[in-house]
Amino acid sequence: MALPKDARMTHSIDWTLWGLLLIAATLEIIGDLAFKWWAETSRWLGLVIGLAVYSLALILFAVMLRRAELAAIFALWVGVAAVLLTLAGWWFFGEALSLRQLAGLTLVIGGIILLQV
Repeated sequence: MALPKDARMTHSIDWTLWGLLLIAATLEIIGDLAFKWWAETSRWLGLVIGLAVYSLALILFAVMLRRAELAAIFALWVGVAAVLLTLAGWWFFGEALSLRQLAGLTLVIGGIILLQV
């Protein structure tokens, strides 16, 4: 006897959602890096690039809301972006990355995993 559709447990991964999330987080990181460049060099191109890619990231965020709940999408987007942005700041701008920050990133990654389980 088959279970009703809503009673079946499905653990399939929504690859489209994860793809959109990765693209949106990458666009946010590009925007943040452009803003940092603008702040340090006063080149207006950084501000324009930052605003443009942030706009695209927000459009993708709105599309993601059609596929999942607001709280989950926002937490995932912010978590993925925080991890990647911290690493980008370390890589591109030589910003410090202490053991405490690495522990915090580990906790964020753990939270992302818990949200998806």
